[in-house]
Amino acid sequence: MEVKKWDGITDADKILKALLFFINDDDKKIALTTSYGDFGIYLQKKYKNQGKGNGGDHSVFGWAQKVQITLCKQNIRYDLTWNKAAKLIHKHLKGA
Repeated sequence: MEVKKWDGITDADKILKALLFFINDDDKKIALTTSYGDFGIYLQKKYKNQGKGNGGDHSVFGWAQKVQITLCKQNIRYDLTWNKAAKLIHKHLKGA
């Protein structure tokens, strides 16, 4: 499996889909009322050492310093900082 540091562009739609699957509706409400920096800290505290998959398309695992998103069908794993993950979610939810 190829492991890449995410460049902020490549496969952004698939990464966003995986992240939105990983978090819950309460997290989305918090994203709308905080900065993406604070949201990243929140996600890091809540989801480090946790994982979730959707049965074949992607899986997500949160580590202390990063989030790993595996796009199973492409055989690629992306490493993101919590801050980048939060920024992607934040932009999506705020319609930016």
